Amino acid sequence: MSFGKSLCILTLLVGTLFAVEVFSLPKVTPELKSKAQEYYNDECKACHRWERKFAAPPMKENVAQYADNPEEMVKYLMHPTPRHPETWPPMEITPLTEEQAKMMTAWLLYILSNPEDPGRPK
Repeated sequence: MSFGKSLCILTLLVGTLFAVEVFSLPKVTPELKSKAQEYYNDECKACHRWERKFAAPPMKENVAQYADNPEEMVKYLMHPTPRHPETWPPMEITPLTEEQAKMMTAWLLYILSNPEDPGRPK
């Protein structure tokens, strides 16, 4: 076997061994916005308002906690657990799928960065 082939095989093996899954959120498109708004209105709005306390903490404050670590927000939405049970009742939602959690995280972070968006929750 030639040196070039050996090097190529070695590179592929090392790349496979150290392959890292890169976390990414979907692009916020008009379609994603529409789906996320619909989900928010159906599942979140009953308790969460964007900027004020209601039956749950303000969504803006919740989202801001994850602004630097969206992967943690996705994990939370997939496995919601009470964060402040002494203050707020636990969320009564079905855990989101990874796709749903990424969609909601992308949209909520987008809204946080674009507060004048007409689709922002009230």
